[in-house]
Amino acid sequence: MDDKLDRSISKTAYPDEKPVDVGEGEEHGAGRRLSIQIIHDLVAEDHTHEIKLRTMSWQKAAWLLCGDQVCLAIMAQTWSLSVLGWVPGIITMVGAGILFWITSITMHKYIMKYPQIRDICDFGYYAFGRSRLAYEFTGFMLLTNNILLIGFHVLTAAKILNTLSDHSQCTVVFSVIGMLIGIVMSIPRTLRHISFMSMFSAFCMAIAILLFLIFAGIEDHPGYGYYGTYPAAGEVRTYAWPLPGTTWVNCMNAVLNIT
Repeated sequence: MDDKLDRSISKTAYPDEKPVDVGEGEEHGAGRRLSIQIIHDLVAEDHTHEIKLRTMSWQKAAWLLCGDQVCLAIMAQTWSLSVLGWVPGIITMVGAGILFWITSITMHKYIMKYPQIRDICDFGYYAFGRSRLAYEFTGFMLLTNNILLIGFHVLTAAKILNTLSDHSQCTVVFSVIGMLIGIVMSIPRTLRHISFMSMFSAFCMAIAILLFLIFAGIEDHPGYGYYGTYPAAGEVRTYAWPLPGTTWVNCMNAVLNIT
């Protein structure tokens, strides 16, 4: 490495961190080039370890995010619009998209400034002034989020198996089956391998969305919904605003489905 890069990695924030500080490079207008060089050095250093963490290409990262975002929540968009109405629903979609874009750009710039960041815990560490407490708290929140996601997906798997099989087995049995499938599919240790699963997941969801649109378009009327079997709730209608009597809980669920 040249002298500038040597000077740029002179600070260690915590014991297991690759010491990098790109501030000096940015002052001389070379921050981005220096960050890219440091990222290459960090990847090369990481690949000397038995367990390699920096293995994602941008293509695999894109597939991973595609599998993460193209998920079951898309299938609930129509229900969200039926609760919120078109005006609040579209405002929520556009507003959420703008916030997500700003967040993504901000994180990109921040990680280019601190290329040694490996995960969301490191991000919390630097964002709160190199606070070890922030690092541990971010890790706790990440763990809590993943535990809740696991529960959600186990329940979803049980409901899917109940619906598809029409079997007499109780939901607990199907939940155990879903849990075992999740454990087996989670054996790969790096996101590089999981990105291949995301390709398959996104492909399946694309087919499901296409079938959903086709079936909704060719059916004379819905079969069963939140308000019972057709025609108990009357003809299907859409509204610009939430209907009178719509609860706060339903509105929050609709917003969370969109976001």
